[in-house]
Amino acid sequence: MPEYRQQDFDDEIEMVTNTYGSLPLSHTPMDETLRTKPTPNTVLAMVIDALVKSRPISHQLAQSTVAGLIEDDYHNIDKLSGTSWEERTNLLRQVGYNRYREQCATNLGNLSDFVLAKYDSRTDIERLDGDLNNLLDAAHESREGVRTRIKEIKGVGDLDVEIFLDNVQSVWPSMAPFVDSRSLHTAEEIGLGNDVQAIYSHLKGDPMKMSKFANGLSEIRLEHKQHEIEEIRLVNIAVGVIMVLGGISQFFPPSMSSIVVGVYVIVFGLVVAGLEFLPNVPDYVYRYASFLFSFLGRGIFYIFVGCIMLHGHVLREIAASIVGITGIGYLVLEFIPSIEPPSNMRESDQGWGAEQV
Repeated sequence: MPEYRQQDFDDEIEMVTNTYGSLPLSHTPMDETLRTKPTPNTVLAMVIDALVKSRPISHQLAQSTVAGLIEDDYHNIDKLSGTSWEERTNLLRQVGYNRYREQCATNLGNLSDFVLAKYDSRTDIERLDGDLNNLLDAAHESREGVRTRIKEIKGVGDLDVEIFLDNVQSVWPSMAPFVDSRSLHTAEEIGLGNDVQAIYSHLKGDPMKMSKFANGLSEIRLEHKQHEIEEIRLVNIAVGVIMVLGGISQFFPPSMSSIVVGVYVIVFGLVVAGLEFLPNVPDYVYRYASFLFSFLGRGIFYIFVGCIMLHGHVLREIAASIVGITGIGYLVLEFIPSIEPPSNMRESDQGWGAEQV
């Protein structure tokens, strides 16, 4: 590599690590001295972090949820195993984790059962009961062995494992160097390539810095994603306003059918625009209007509303065309894998992950 390109490469790695990167669990109330050591609580907290962040929710909500769980000592296996499903659900509701709280409460129970069932016996004098460090020993410090064993937890998938490995390499050095697949794609986009070993060598083989680097890439990806989300949000607000104005126009000249259509279109517009201003979407909206939470469902809905507006005055036709064309655009986005819908436009069974993460 030419010297000038090597310098750019080095500078870019330093920027990702030190400007965007952060140590695992730094957003939680855990003491820093504990976060940087492989204590049973630290490793369990990292699994909980992965379980929460692999769901299609906002980055901010994921961070605050993990912080709330750890503040309530759920990273202590004795505390976690002593909670009921109802207690876990109530705590998740309190920290604002509404949409997936029942599933998450179940997954936390599965995690507790897994740790106690498989790693509750003392394997050597340095290991404690209910200690996931025993899992590392059982895997012979092999990354693939750890991956296989962590996936034995019900509710844990490939994305959960990758988030966990990003973080746990800071306290389990044998897992380094590791960068999750989505962050590795980000590294390629910003010109760092996908040679993880070369990046690790630049970081002097420091697993703590490697973990910071992986989290820095994730932060860059999320920052870029936030711009896309804001654009989609503005589009939905504009469509909602157009629906409301189009609904009002149905009242002139008045007739029974046009008034009924107008009322419906106004309500639809208020719902579409209103969803963009809610920090957390109520459960009943997901239950009764699930079609709004995917590009496909919302696209068909916009086309439908555009069709019922498409008659009469030329201004109605313009408004209807804008709404309908937006719907067609969303249908197209449904089939572009690289574009993720924002957290308030996702169905619960989609495979989008990690904090829109």
